Amino acid sequence: MSQPEMYFFWITVSCYIIAAFSYLYRFYSGSARADAVGTRLAVAGGIANFLVIAIRTLSTGHLPVRTLYELNIVVAFLAVLVFLLARRRFSWVSLPGIISVSFAFLVMGWGYADSTEALPLTPAYRSRWLAVHVLFALTSTACYVLGAAAGIFFLLKDRFAPGAEPERYRMLPEKEILEESGVRFILLGFIAGTIMIISGSIWAKLLWGKYWGWDPVETWSLVSWLIYGIFLHLRFTHGWRGRKLVWLGLGCLVTNIISFWAVGLVTPDTYHTLDQITRPIE
Repeated sequence: MSQPEMYFFWITVSCYIIAAFSYLYRFYSGSARADAVGTRLAVAGGIANFLVIAIRTLSTGHLPVRTLYELNIVVAFLAVLVFLLARRRFSWVSLPGIISVSFAFLVMGWGYADSTEALPLTPAYRSRWLAVHVLFALTSTACYVLGAAAGIFFLLKDRFAPGAEPERYRMLPEKEILEESGVRFILLGFIAGTIMIISGSIWAKLLWGKYWGWDPVETWSLVSWLIYGIFLHLRFTHGWRGRKLVWLGLGCLVTNIISFWAVGLVTPDTYHTLDQITRPIE
């Protein structure tokens, strides 16, 4: 990691941490000032996060798709970007920002703790389809996190009868709006996840001559995508609503986390096989 990259990395993490605590303070105190401070810090952190990505790209000569650290700095940026875009549309989304922004600095810290070493791109990674695949995979995760955040606040508010909730919960919209917003964020994530699956299949065809190989990463990506598909099917076809739908959405996020991070930790050889490919990939 270069000196400028490290400088902006710590600015990013600091902004995200303080922003998350500002939103948390807003939730407990109702302070509009804390909300404004949190949003400004989230924006500043997002800009610094983008600079981290840009510096990493320029210093390595390739998009940050090679290591856990590189993937995590990108997914952190997208999680905050999706949150800020939603925040412009819905003012109450600042409260789920407690979760989205916290997620961002946690994954950045995890990536930093793993390794910040810059690795060269092997031929398997030099494919335009990989860039599409990774971008939409990370975007889907960012949307799923925000959808889960809306669901968590639904569950918190659902503990009280309408009108009997503590003052801080009255800053939130009605439970039906929280639920519907969570479903919309998940729908956006599912669309991005669909593009991820398609582009990944094309990349696999170029690598191995077949669209699907049933390795652990592919399998868990498909499992996560199917479970989110079941979630949307139950919501729009069978009319599922309320707590059972929200809990299912949180369970869906667990499968996404497994496919994105846990599989690589348990079966690292899956990724090592990519380094063994020596022919150029378009």
